[in-house]
Amino acid sequence: MHDEPGGPFFEDYRELVEGIPAILYLDRPDEFSTNFYTSPQAEVLLGYTQAEWGDPELWMRIVHPDDVDPVRAENERSNSDGEPFHAEYRIVAKDGRTVWVRDDAVLVRDEHGAPRYWRGIMLDVTAEKEAEEKLRWSLEVLRRTIQQRRELAQKIETAQEEERRRIAADIHDDPIQVMSAVDLRLAMLAQQPETITTAALGELRSTVRGSIERLRSLVFELRPAALDHEGLVVAIDQYLVRAAKETGWTHQVVDELTREPDPELRAALYRIVQEAVANARKHADARHVSVRVTTAGDGVTILVADDGTGFDTDGVGTPVPGHLGLATMVERAELVGGWCRISSEADAGTTVECWLPSDGAGNRGPVDRGSVGLEHRREARR
Repeated sequence: MHDEPGGPFFEDYRELVEGIPAILYLDRPDEFSTNFYTSPQAEVLLGYTQAEWGDPELWMRIVHPDDVDPVRAENERSNSDGEPFHAEYRIVAKDGRTVWVRDDAVLVRDEHGAPRYWRGIMLDVTAEKEAEEKLRWSLEVLRRTIQQRRELAQKIETAQEEERRRIAADIHDDPIQVMSAVDLRLAMLAQQPETITTAALGELRSTVRGSIERLRSLVFELRPAALDHEGLVVAIDQYLVRAAKETGWTHQVVDELTREPDPELRAALYRIVQEAVANARKHADARHVSVRVTTAGDGVTILVADDGTGFDTDGVGTPVPGHLGLATMVERAELVGGWCRISSEADAGTTVECWLPSDGAGNRGPVDRGSVGLEHRREARR
């Protein structure tokens, strides 16, 4: 039994249809999918009234320009084979918003199998599409981050290998050569014991002492014992004392740590200071170098400043021969989730400022700084 329009069953059906939070429609199976019914939700979701949907060209006119071709192709395909229509595309709402819809329709046929109309439903899936886009963006950022970390790790490894080759060359060209010469000299003295004199032994002793001191310097560059036993600031100060002997500059270390960094962070911070000071030694012609070490939030900030000649900071991220330390400092900081800024001007010196996260060290509470023998202010001069 069929209810006539206006009857109770018809009214109940209309209330059901118009209460669904989606656009329900009936379209003719023609080229334009001419609409002869669209539920009132179309105006709520898209801003177009039921009367406006009577325009046979409205649908294609409001489909987003980038989606017109695939939507038209799907419409032609479904009209041709009578299979369900399915598409996800954008519609430009009357107020200019871009709304993503999921559009599904099935062909309703009469008792003879002839097409009568398309019965469809449009759902607003904008939030879902935006979430998908955010997820894609997050995955892309993650992919790039992983790739960047791999590249940074490779650059760090390359820089470390370069440093190992330099140290190996220094050991071969200095201590090994010197000790080989001492060995030959001792062999000659053994063959000619009458030539053994206090002066000859003193000369050999001086040579051996010089070689031992050079080896100690190389060992200190590799890993100063103070870094593990006395703390970051003491290790930095000792490094600057050694550098000052060669350069003649004055130096200052300002200790503003409230807790000693954990060993891994301590090593990373020390290497950055070492690289900054090494670049100052090689290129800055500085008279004074200062280092400030500060607990900052959940990490540690270091600031290395010199009063040298300065340089053009353009291209700092690109390693060049003789200046590998500049890019390495930036990469070393980024590799552990920190940052590094290098500022410099001609005849105005150079400042290197880096912050490295402590990976939760801040939650462990302050460490007794006295146990590692650190002072709150330490200054060394020529």
